[in-house]
Amino acid sequence: MKVKQVFNNNVLLANNGDQEVVLVGRGIGFQQRPGMTVEKDKVSQVFAPTDDKWFTLFHDLTQNISAEYLEISARIIQQAGEILHAKFNDYLLISLTDHLDFAVTRYKQGIQIHNEILWEIKNYYPNEYQAASAALEIVNQQIGIKLPEDEVGFIAMKLLESSVDHPQSGDTVKMTKLIGDIVQIVQYQLQIKLDPNTMSYRRFLVHLRFLAERILQKKINDSGSDDDFLFQHLVKKYPTSFECTKKVTAFISGQLQIKLSINEQIYLTIHVQRILDDINKKNE
Repeated sequence: MKVKQVFNNNVLLANNGDQEVVLVGRGIGFQQRPGMTVEKDKVSQVFAPTDDKWFTLFHDLTQNISAEYLEISARIIQQAGEILHAKFNDYLLISLTDHLDFAVTRYKQGIQIHNEILWEIKNYYPNEYQAASAALEIVNQQIGIKLPEDEVGFIAMKLLESSVDHPQSGDTVKMTKLIGDIVQIVQYQLQIKLDPNTMSYRRFLVHLRFLAERILQKKINDSGSDDDFLFQHLVKKYPTSFECTKKVTAFISGQLQIKLSINEQIYLTIHVQRILDDINKKNE
């Protein structure tokens, strides 16, 4: 591989045959010049997409943003991959670099953007939140600032949306908002504050994540094999939980024009009842 452009001591652009690649590694660009051979033993990361659009965006990015943010983003991607045991698409390097530059610029100008779904991200995606927290530490240490916690949520969403292991990554924002709306309905209807530390709550969140995925993929069960007998039994036995389920069902129908099947309502009612049972046990 031959050096094409040196961005800083740790990031450079190289030609690998007919393909351009972005290489990251400690000292890889030190005293290097275009046309020189890349020191392969210094390469720690290679970004080699075949998409022409990627390189168009990359070249535009490097005209306006310090290469330091490229280096930071590459470190974050490598660290997040190790923490989450995940791989990310190459566009994450571009989107994360652009986001970090904008975030630091806003911080220095005293402009803060509140992350409206920070609580949901922290509770629904704890692993990604942990990886994003570690990423923010890299940013703060390298730039010498202290970005707010809201940025952890934004970075976590970038990781989720760019994960090649998450088939619904493109719907992550929609899914997170839908889960948050359902949780708010349940809390309001039951007049309670859900406790994230309880098993019933964690199981409820898992159920909601799969429910949200099915809704957004329009894979809600409508096979005609609903258990009407069990449904009627639950309606009578758990009227409070079922009323809560009715509110959620009406919300989904009104917002997304999707009707939950009887079986979906059964599962939702059971999970709500488990939450109520936990509360009742604590109050005994």
